[in-house]
Amino acid sequence: MLKVFIFFFITSNSLLFAQNLDNQIQLNIIEDIKLFHSPPEPLFNGRPFELSLVTELSESIIHSTLLFFKTDSMESFREINLKGKSGLYKFKINTKDFPGNSIEYFFAVKTNDGKIYGAPVNDQNLLDPIKKVFLDPVKYYEQKQRLNQ
Repeated sequence: MLKVFIFFFITSNSLLFAQNLDNQIQLNIIEDIKLFHSPPEPLFNGRPFELSLVTELSESIIHSTLLFFKTDSMESFREINLKGKSGLYKFKINTKDFPGNSIEYFFAVKTNDGKIYGAPVNDQNLLDPIKKVFLDPVKYYEQKQRLNQ
């Protein structure tokens, strides 16, 4: 009986460890391919904003370009298929349609050969979603005015 318990204990712990490793998404690396994104600053409560991605990939090899985002009031990421022109892909988010106090997002580009590239990534080439807090525009500009005096 003790051997059976030890077997199940070891098996369940190894499964938990494996699941934790699977939560990080490793992306393909090609030195010549670049995805560029500059987060908009600042993001205001109740005001729409645009998230954009620029890539050097030819449109002929891109299968899809996706934006994944969620606000703090959403349980899971929403997937948006981006349409682009000349390497520029963008999507306008209206905070009235997606309420919350903050947003988390990342981009993914899938090529025709099945490879997936993402942005932003960290130094280990792991996906590192951007997290931004929505600001009150009145308080933001009042504070900015005080600092400029």
